[in-house]
Amino acid sequence: MVAPNHVCLLQKYFYGLKQAPRAWHKWFSSFVQWSGFSPSTSDPSLFVYTVVADITYLLLYVDDIILTASSTLVLRRLTKLLHSEFTVTHLGDLHDFLGISVTHSVDGLFLS
Repeated sequence: MVAPNHVCLLQKYFYGLKQAPRAWHKWFSSFVQWSGFSPSTSDPSLFVYTVVADITYLLLYVDDIILTASSTLVLRRLTKLLHSEFTVTHLGDLHDFLGISVTHSVDGLFLS
């Protein structure tokens, strides 16, 4: 049946629509804040998780995530938590991100 005067209400956002990135960021942001992360006041894509002496930073860019923590145990726990809600692919150590080359050394990271 064709109904030219009817409209549809979408129950879920479709990838590619204008509002999809906003909906995705809202969903992700709500979940990580529920999980104990606090949003950064300087960057809405940066979330910080602090427990006693451990600190974790999560940076979200569209659908890419950089996650780093002061403790391997906390990092594993938070990665498992993200896996429980989202389809996550672990790509290993960070080598490049948004055109920035990352080199690991004993002194830390070198960005160029």
